[in-house]
Amino acid sequence: ASLAGHVWRDLNHNRVFEGGETPVPNWTVELLLNGVLVGSTVTAADGSYNFPSVSPGSGYQVRFREPVSGAIYGYAVPNEQGLSFTNGAVDATANPAGASATDGTLSNLTILAGANILQQSLPLDPSGVVYDAVTRNPVRGATVVISGPAGFDPAIHLVGGAANVSQVTGADGYYQFLLLPGAPAGTYTLSVTSPAGYLPAPSGMILPTAGLLAFPASGVTAVQAQPTAPSGSMPTTYYFSFTRGGGSTGSIVNNHIPLDPLLGGAIVVTKTTPLINVKRGELVPYTITATNTLASRLVNINLTDRMPPGFKYRQGSGALNNVRTEPEVSGRILTWRNLTFEPGEKKTFLLILMPGTGVGEGEYTNEAWALNSVANSPVSNLATATVRIVPDPVFDCPDIIGKVFDDKNANGYQDEGEPGIANVRIATVRGLIITTDAEGRFHVPCPEIPNPDRGSNFILKLDERTLPTGYRVTTENPLVSRITRGKMIKMNFGATVHRVIRIDVSDAAFVPNETRLLDTWKVKIDALQDQLKERPSVVRIAYRGGADPGDLALKRIRAIREQIESAWKKENGRYPLYFEEEVVTSR
Repeated sequence: ASLAGHVWRDLNHNRVFEGGETPVPNWTVELLLNGVLVGSTVTAADGSYNFPSVSPGSGYQVRFREPVSGAIYGYAVPNEQGLSFTNGAVDATANPAGASATDGTLSNLTILAGANILQQSLPLDPSGVVYDAVTRNPVRGATVVISGPAGFDPAIHLVGGAANVSQVTGADGYYQFLLLPGAPAGTYTLSVTSPAGYLPAPSGMILPTAGLLAFPASGVTAVQAQPTAPSGSMPTTYYFSFTRGGGSTGSIVNNHIPLDPLLGGAIVVTKTTPLINVKRGELVPYTITATNTLASRLVNINLTDRMPPGFKYRQGSGALNNVRTEPEVSGRILTWRNLTFEPGEKKTFLLILMPGTGVGEGEYTNEAWALNSVANSPVSNLATATVRIVPDPVFDCPDIIGKVFDDKNANGYQDEGEPGIANVRIATVRGLIITTDAEGRFHVPCPEIPNPDRGSNFILKLDERTLPTGYRVTTENPLVSRITRGKMIKMNFGATVHRVIRIDVSDAAFVPNETRLLDTWKVKIDALQDQLKERPSVVRIAYRGGADPGDLALKRIRAIREQIESAWKKENGRYPLYFEEEVVTSR
């Protein structure tokens, strides 16, 4: 004999395989004889199955399993025309093998030799679909469990027995719990365990309907009109609890259950501050906006802000949509908890932070993001706002002031009547160029932040090429000063026009082959001191020798210089004495 049938989506629950209804492939169909499995097959693309060679006999059973969870689904029927039949009674059209459908499967079939038993089928109408609350696509891997009142024994009260109490959804999201006629009256409850990537049930985007839904006395109650996960404006009514009266034989279908996904970009967060440069102790206002980008409601959202190290929250400054709302403060973390975002809603948060006294100079970044508090998972981007801590001009900054002056007496100090020199260029080690004003003054505000304990050296060098023609520096160049925080330092450069006194000498002025001057000329060198005292001077020693004076010429020049310097020191010279040396050959 042979046995065949179909599995199809019974969209209108009338048990008739009619046009427009979808055949379901890849479902497992099992054939048992007296409780022993004797054959198994899967449905084809058109939803059909066939056992072509069945030994004649009685006590056969046909049952259908969901391919992923292995759950036994019912109610099966012995014909595809919706004809009424009597369990266990043979009817050539309505029940050709005399099947009984009391347990949701087709059992106690009697198959005669040569018989071709057709339409032993499963009109599939699952209790519902577990679906994504945002995309509305079925969710694979969700675990759905049914529990019942006292006396409920799944082994005898549930289609498929105790193995069907917990079902894991496949790619279609289906689950089905069918109670047998003997199931006790009372409240039955569904619970759903979400797979990875989804928040725990119930959904916060699509809330379940409050209260209990009653099982029908007979027939089918469709919770939602559509047989698949709802989309667009389709109804989204669903329940987790149901009440069953005594003697009820009806079932509930289309109880589609949504789950909220973990949405990394569901909320867009921005963070801004009107300040760029901030001093220690100054108040820094921040504005955070969080916008729900979805057309779904988001619940259990925490808005979190992380302060930079050393910053403090100013109590009483927190606000949500211009309403004073204090965040929860834990170390550097500020949190506004358990927020609900309606579709497209934008929330604005305000707060004020203050950098503490121990915060060093540099850039500091404040971060903000949205978090789902149930899954402890981010649902937004990371928004940042950066400020720069700058020195306080009074307490942190040293100041350099100074002047380039005409040091007429070349004593290195600005005396009464010694004016400044304009447009002279001065440089720092780091390349900062400073130009004196019309009165020779210059100012370097907050040149660098020295170590607060020991200070640091600061160096300025005058560019002598920018002095007026004939001027030479009369002070140290470069100048080095020790600077400390909050202190002002003066660094002055002196320069003046020096008279040039030229001394021309030759071999005839020296003892032959020696560096010692003849006495006649030594007296004239000593007399030079009176001229040097008159005004600042530069001594230029020019040696006129033969074709190749050699080292002797340089030694003789050095001897003259040492003689002049020695006498100048004895006279307590009032200004630094500068020398220029020149060797003139006959070539």
